[in-house]
Amino acid sequence: MGLLGSYRNPEIQSRLRRLSEKLDRLAASSAATRPTAREDRRLRGGLVPSAIKRVLQEAEGPLRARDIHAEVESLVGQPVPMSSVKNWLAKQVRAGGRLARFGRGKYRLVA
Repeated sequence: MGLLGSYRNPEIQSRLRRLSEKLDRLAASSAATRPTAREDRRLRGGLVPSAIKRVLQEAEGPLRARDIHAEVESLVGQPVPMSSVKNWLAKQVRAGGRLARFGRGKYRLVA
């Protein structure tokens, strides 16, 4: 029996129908449980540094690293590792850019 003959087989037709229904149910259930883009938002490159810069630009004086971290989390709207904030601050101070360290753990943008 060739391939065309097997499609005429009632047993195979019922199995194919059940398989098709099962695939439809599976596709519908995975679409319902799949997180939306907003729920699946991860920290993308540049999101934390831009939030840190914004916090420092809006600050009137030197800020502690933990205060910067808290503000960054509120801007981003999700948890941010403290190490990400501290590492970025330390790297910017070493690079000699617009960021200066004032005392232990206090940072400020300078002109």
